[in-house]
Amino acid sequence: MLVSQDEPRCTATPSRSECSSQNDHTLIEGILRLVRQQTGVDFAQYRRPTISRRIHNRMLSIGVRSLQDYWARLQADEAESMRLLERLTIKVSRFYRNACTFDVLAEEVLPWLACRRQPLRIWSAGCGCGEEAYTLAMLLEAARLPGKVEASDIDPAALAVAREGVYRREAFDELPAGLAAQLEAAGAQRYRVPAAARERVRFFRHDLGDAPPPAARFYDLICCRNVLIYFEREAQRRAFATLDEALRGDGYLCLGEAEWPLPEYVERYAPCGAKTQVFRRLQGGREGER
Repeated sequence: MLVSQDEPRCTATPSRSECSSQNDHTLIEGILRLVRQQTGVDFAQYRRPTISRRIHNRMLSIGVRSLQDYWARLQADEAESMRLLERLTIKVSRFYRNACTFDVLAEEVLPWLACRRQPLRIWSAGCGCGEEAYTLAMLLEAARLPGKVEASDIDPAALAVAREGVYRREAFDELPAGLAAQLEAAGAQRYRVPAAARERVRFFRHDLGDAPPPAARFYDLICCRNVLIYFEREAQRRAFATLDEALRGDGYLCLGEAEWPLPEYVERYAPCGAKTQVFRRLQGGREGER
């Protein structure tokens, strides 16, 4: 049971508008502390404008008008913290999202890697509900390449959806016809990822912003798309260091459309074409790699 706390308040009141802004900030921080205590997930590293917008969206959806009232709601109803967690970690994805990226992975990256070693090891970091991880597994299966996909996310609810492997029809809209033909019917307008692909994926919980690389390193390919953009700068540095440490010396890194290797790492990575954010690591192999 969570121990009750004093309500966050504005302590300095030089003007009404300044106090309102300060009080909103204080309440947001109080809300995030409650979420951390009740769910174990810490959003201290995330960009505050994004966090604030998603909290207000959750408030709007349940008819709560003020941050103070919502803070009280969280105090009284611990289940609301889990519902807020789902809103704070909104997953917007589809199978084969940004087709040109997956085309490059399928036609260039995976064949090149497979010529150097097998089985391949892939990490989908910040996998959300699993669409990206399963797409990668389906590409391995279609190419008959031995390999596994490790897929991680901070949100246990998203991981539960991913493990089920069942999605609405529109999630597959960008999936090439040859891969879509393998889907298994799972009810009205719902389809399941084929068993052979599901067996290639292992889902686990991992906080990219505050945890070391998974024990199962090194990876030939790491996909971490549209995750870093939500972090504050220092958290971006820690997260990218984690990705860099987990990647093989001759591996590939796939980032989101608006993302790029951080300045201190940019000389280690060469972009693979102008239309994707796929990068080949230039640094040679490191001691201890397998």
